Amino acid sequence: MKHLFSTALAFVMASFAGFAQCDADHVVEASSFMYAPSMLTIEQGESVAFVNLGGTHDVNGDVDSQTGMSFGNPEAFYLGAVSGTPEGECIGTYTFNVPGTYNYDCSIGNHAAQGMVASIVVNPAPMTTTVVDVIVNSPDHELLEAAVGAAGLVDALSADGPFTVFAPTDAAVTALVEALEITAEDLLALENLGDILKYHVVAGEAMSTDLSDGQMIATLLGPDVTVTINEEGVFINNAQVTVADIEADNGVVHVIDAVLLPPAPPTNTILDVIQNSPEHMLLAAAVDAAGLAGALSGEDTLTVFAPTDAAITALVEALEITPADLLALETLGDILKYHVVAGLAMSTDLSDGQMIATLLGPDVTVAINEEGVFINDAQVTVADIMADNGVVHVIDAVLLPPTDNVEEAKATVQLMPNPATDVVRIGGLQGNANVVIRDLAGRMVLNNDNAGQLFNISHLGAGTYVVSVTQEGVTATTKLVVR
Repeated sequence: MKHLFSTALAFVMASFAGFAQCDADHVVEASSFMYAPSMLTIEQGESVAFVNLGGTHDVNGDVDSQTGMSFGNPEAFYLGAVSGTPEGECIGTYTFNVPGTYNYDCSIGNHAAQGMVASIVVNPAPMTTTVVDVIVNSPDHELLEAAVGAAGLVDALSADGPFTVFAPTDAAVTALVEALEITAEDLLALENLGDILKYHVVAGEAMSTDLSDGQMIATLLGPDVTVTINEEGVFINNAQVTVADIEADNGVVHVIDAVLLPPAPPTNTILDVIQNSPEHMLLAAAVDAAGLAGALSGEDTLTVFAPTDAAITALVEALEITPADLLALETLGDILKYHVVAGLAMSTDLSDGQMIATLLGPDVTVAINEEGVFINDAQVTVADIMADNGVVHVIDAVLLPPTDNVEEAKATVQLMPNPATDVVRIGGLQGNANVVIRDLAGRMVLNNDNAGQLFNISHLGAGTYVVSVTQEGVTATTKLVVR
């Protein structure tokens, strides 16, 4: 009979698996004026499913159906009547969260009088010690306890785990606070406090015997910590383990003598974009030589027009100097600042004819036509390379800032057209004049003593030039852009 009952029970429990509403830690069957088992012992927090195998039954844990008196259970409970089937019908489930003895019966008809009564003994859940409890109960970890609470990690570290926690002492935390010249309150208010703490936690249980020299262990934050084992002891990064293997039910705690600081997240500043570009090695060298690396990696949002190595090489060759000469120019910083704009200027923010002030001061001019987008006479070849602190646009020529005499040019001299390609007319000129054209390196590329209103520039390469017109002892200077 016992074998037959066990077989039937196995069949019934297999059938019950399909009843999602009856999923529970334990099962009690109702049939033939009895509950089986009639005596059940469980732990606090566990659930019981009541399944009806035949007839109509309920589960009454409130008032004794025979005496009319309360059962006096730690908590009253009742599951309404359900008609059973041989396959089993779920009467319901109940979770017993309060320890004690629970008596119950079937209140249908005279079922209770016929012996359909039962009881469940709920034992208190066993005491557990979490890694959080280890920290809370340690007199050397009051600051760590406060930090875990401030970062909202108590529940996470009280979960099943397992976790391995490298726990810096109060002395270690105090040393960090003093080194940073902040208060403990400032530390608890840090936005990245949670990240710092997660860098001290490893998923899984790593006892000291599981650690090996050179071992890399991933933290909950993501980056690894490195284990070093030598004659001095066991180290996690630069922090020594002073007490190992404090076991908890959900992991283990190792006490360390320093706070582990996570590595800074990788950056992608404008400086990084330039330094990581194989086409901007000369620009990277120039930025470094001019002392502008800090500005291009700082918090200020900037837009940089970045000439390629080919563009800088072309300038160097045109000036008949070496790259070393270029890096030694006193005006190198000014030239570079003429390539930088404060704020974020995406390609979609640019418009034809737009004038944009540079960090140097003078504007650059945007031209947009069927050939593309131009900054002064340099074409944008790659646009909108995003950085953490701005955007980079690659250009195919170096932007040379206007000289002082260009900025002070007299308005009486007008060159038309400007920009020009072949022939330029001097507006407002009466008779002949001396016309001198220099590139921005100061080299004379044209000197015409008897120029009239028109002069030919077809032999000049694309770029920016300074034109000086002298007539009757009066000289006026202006800028000419050749395309």
